[in-house]
Amino acid sequence: MPNLIADQLNGLMDRQALQALMEQAATAARSSGQSLAVLTLDLDHFKAYLEDQGQSQAQTVLQSAAKLFADRMPAGASLAHLGGDEFVMLLPATDLAAAVATAETLRAAVEAEFASLGGPTPLTVTLGAAASPSGSDWTARSLLALADARMTFGKKRLLPHHNRVWSGTLPSDWYPRFDVQAEVWPSL
Repeated sequence: MPNLIADQLNGLMDRQALQALMEQAATAARSSGQSLAVLTLDLDHFKAYLEDQGQSQAQTVLQSAAKLFADRMPAGASLAHLGGDEFVMLLPATDLAAAVATAETLRAAVEAEFASLGGPTPLTVTLGAAASPSGSDWTARSLLALADARMTFGKKRLLPHHNRVWSGTLPSDWYPRFDVQAEVWPSL
């Protein structure tokens, strides 16, 4: 999506800032023995909305979504915009159950907020959730990759293909898609 993001969502971290913060948060989590959770968020039907309503309206929706996410994220959490309609929320000292609860709150808020928008299909959000396993044999990159794979799996392989939170298992043929050792992560 050309030029939709850079100037309009400037209060959020970009991919580079997120990677640096994730590395710091992962180090802190391993040192303290606390969990680190990540949510990946992708607006459903955004491309169709952009094509139907135009760039100006789509940009307004992205701004509204970013504000909605920021307003509802727990204390200590961080929000990044990766581009297009993709966001990541970093949740320090958060286990998987708490991350899923936060994700469900965000999912319901998006559904309610954007239910009345025009366009061919209602805008919703699909989220993937992952939390660090016990021990220190994990990386920030693998944590983000697992959350992203769960979001993608929920969006592409589970019915309905939108408006869901997925933190469940993935088929073993998905492991090569990301840098995760299956034996390290519970419930892959």
